[in-house]
Amino acid sequence: MTALEDSATQLATDLGLELASPLPARSNQAWRARSRGDELVLRCHHDLLEIGGTQLGRGLSWQAEVRELANAAGWPTPRPRRAPFRHAGRWWTLEEFLPGRSRRTSAAERARLLADWHATTFPRERLGPCPGAPDRLAILTAADAAEVLGRCADPEDRRWLLRRLEQAAARAEDIDWSASRTVVVHGDLTDWNLLWTGDRLTGLLDLELATVDRRVADLVLTWRCRHDDLLMALDRIDPLTADEWRMLLVDWWAQLLTLAAFHLRRGRQPDRWELDGLRRESPLSRLLVRGERPGHAG
Repeated sequence: MTALEDSATQLATDLGLELASPLPARSNQAWRARSRGDELVLRCHHDLLEIGGTQLGRGLSWQAEVRELANAAGWPTPRPRRAPFRHAGRWWTLEEFLPGRSRRTSAAERARLLADWHATTFPRERLGPCPGAPDRLAILTAADAAEVLGRCADPEDRRWLLRRLEQAAARAEDIDWSASRTVVVHGDLTDWNLLWTGDRLTGLLDLELATVDRRVADLVLTWRCRHDDLLMALDRIDPLTADEWRMLLVDWWAQLLTLAAFHLRRGRQPDRWELDGLRRESPLSRLLVRGERPGHAG
């Protein structure tokens, strides 16, 4: 048993929980638990963005409030059973377990979910961005951006990093950033975060990337320069503005450049996820690179 598993076992005993089984998770460790007939999830959260314990706790409290608000608005988000808390030097949460299974959704299904999520009324001004959420466009104007990205050891990867930085910074100057409305961004509305019972959505999971930002920030994180059909389906339901089409590549490249710089500033090399993403192309991205958008030349 690892030290973390030992902590989870001791914590479960203290809380009167029976740990049933570990659950799959990427940015935290989770266990299915039971208490007096209730099915729950106990999670231990990792500080992946290295923002510090205080800021991580504030972010978890923000996420818990958004889950409560979303649940009240009719979304099947897991409601917290208690506020985020510290145990053995780590942050933990306890939430309800939601039924259902993930499945492959069509572009039209996911586009409808995105449009409905963005249409949900949240107190955005009061919430503000999630504490600790990075400003992913800041890399484009950072004075040391080229120097930091130039620390990449592989010459070809370094060339792509600097090329995308130059392209994104140049394109950003011609965009009206107010043309994308402010929403609560889910941040990872993908198939593995959707649970279904038959045709009914019974679980909307993982708000760890959620924040208040431009709608395009959410579209980029679901498009990923790969799922063109999703954006085309969304455009038919909730059309993108001309400037939002221009934002897509800039936001995508800035997201990956930000991740690469995060590692390089700490003496680590970037992951293949961001390096390969910077090189990735799709039919839509090739259209956008030419300054065009679907259905419009030039």
